[in-house]
Amino acid sequence: MDKIGKPRDLIGYLALTDETRERAGHTPKSVWSHVFRPRTILYTVLWGGVGIALVVALFLRSDIDINVTPVRNPLFVTLSDGTIRNTYDIRLRNKLGEARDYAITVTGPERVTLHIEGEDDNVISVPANETLSTRVYLQAEAGNPAASTERTEIRLWVFDTQDDSRVHHDTVFNGKGN
Repeated sequence: MDKIGKPRDLIGYLALTDETRERAGHTPKSVWSHVFRPRTILYTVLWGGVGIALVVALFLRSDIDINVTPVRNPLFVTLSDGTIRNTYDIRLRNKLGEARDYAITVTGPERVTLHIEGEDDNVISVPANETLSTRVYLQAEAGNPAASTERTEIRLWVFDTQDDSRVHHDTVFNGKGN
């Protein structure tokens, strides 16, 4: 306004509440009191908390992800020697930037053996940042209680062979149920 010879504050920005305060002869609120209202501070704190929670969740995530799906048709197969075999489809996701080898094992109250389709040992190589699907067979011999029990709780473990990271998935071994 000084450049064109007009009085200062001829044009200004007011909130609607400031206009009524100015007409009543009071001074308008400062710009900072418009910006830093309780609602604005509350929203800033909430969004900051959400951002911090997402960053923490990113660092706490596992580098291995496992998804186990039992093949339900049929629930089990009886082999010629009386062994009961269950089939599972496993998807392993490697969230690291390099290829890794993962060993798969099974634990449970009864002895159940694990065989991976197409592998001689129980180790699978998963490329970097990819998901690998494979078929796994669990077998319980004829005299094993898992073969004669209808359902036996088991746990499939996946171990990274290069470091100490591991994950597990709980599932069920289906037997004859005599």
